[in-house]
Amino acid sequence: MNCHRTVKTDSPEIKKLVALPPDATPFPKRQVYTVEDFVFFSHARHRKAGVDCKECHADVASHDNVTLEIPVTMKSCVACHNARHASVTCNTCHELGQ
Repeated sequence: MNCHRTVKTDSPEIKKLVALPPDATPFPKRQVYTVEDFVFFSHARHRKAGVDCKECHADVASHDNVTLEIPVTMKSCVACHNARHASVTCNTCHELGQ
């Protein structure tokens, strides 16, 4: 619920989510965005680097549902890192020696 503390707070659907008890599991079992188990992704690290939510999730604040907006592939991640002059070394996203 981190995003919905500030995004679309007036939405009836978000109000339903906020009203649920803390141990509720209202989200679908299949995630929209997934990465392989050998990939490490951190929203916090990307926010700290100045990446806006819209860059991966389009204008999610205006949507009722999150949809896959960009492919979750190594190619798309490396392209974004290159465009931002971010590291593309293997251990940026992968733990080596597994």
